[in-house]
Amino acid sequence: MSAGLSGGTAGAAQGRTRYLVAYAADRRSKDALALAGVLARTFDAALDVVYIVHEPSARTAHQPNTADFAAHVRDQARAWLEEARDRVPAGVPVELHLRDAASVTAGVLDAAAELGSALIVIGSGSGSGRPLVASPVVGALLHASPVPVAMAPRKYGAGRGETGPLEELACAVGTRPGAQQVLEEAVEAVGRVNLPLRLVSLVDLAGHDRAAGRAARQEAEQALQDAAARVGERGVVRTDVGRGKDLKHAAARIDWNPRSVLLIGSSRLAQGRQTFLGTTAARLLAHLPIPMIVVPRPD
Repeated sequence: MSAGLSGGTAGAAQGRTRYLVAYAADRRSKDALALAGVLARTFDAALDVVYIVHEPSARTAHQPNTADFAAHVRDQARAWLEEARDRVPAGVPVELHLRDAASVTAGVLDAAAELGSALIVIGSGSGSGRPLVASPVVGALLHASPVPVAMAPRKYGAGRGETGPLEELACAVGTRPGAQQVLEEAVEAVGRVNLPLRLVSLVDLAGHDRAAGRAARQEAEQALQDAAARVGERGVVRTDVGRGKDLKHAAARIDWNPRSVLLIGSSRLAQGRQTFLGTTAARLLAHLPIPMIVVPRPD
């Protein structure tokens, strides 16, 4: 299996898996850092907190002294990184990285490759009815990352009890190609740390008549049964079908554990082994109260 939640990589120092936090000292970055701390505590990982200095911004022609301004930007970024270190839970190894890049996205992906990151963690700004907060960086990472991308919902960890280790791992089960790969990623992850696994299928009944709705639910239930059979004795499994008049109501039918995350596969539009956040997953983010991890499409 390639890099994932539990898989060690070539860059994992002292045998630890490494997770990269794309940090910019804003609210979403703090959400991402909170999620990264939870994941690191759960899977015994080390964190790399990476701040990318956007070179064109640091060298703007509107500043009377470009060199002084660039130095100020880097000093401020170093201070923000030190503040980020203070937010990391005790006992979680963390390294800080300040990098220059012409593109923030390229800087994050280059850092992930060089550091051997198994996972990139970002803040989505979504949840509680809010859609994914669009930005060039978030959009590019969700459509081009060769490793899984974890997204923390808005205000993640803000006094809601999510800061401890995970209590379960949820996995979205579908019928399209690649669904089995996501399941294998989930099984490997829970097997490493002895977490229970919840297999979830959401049935959006919008545009379905009664007969079509019944067929959709039966298809979802069969997919869950097949997935549970593939897991077999490799994990403790429960299954849940959420059915509703739209995706919001279907998601609301699931009793989500606040100390869990949802693994979901990439769209079939993904190129090679890269992430690609599909339309349904993007819509789900607005109504999902827990973090989502998008797994790259298999080769």
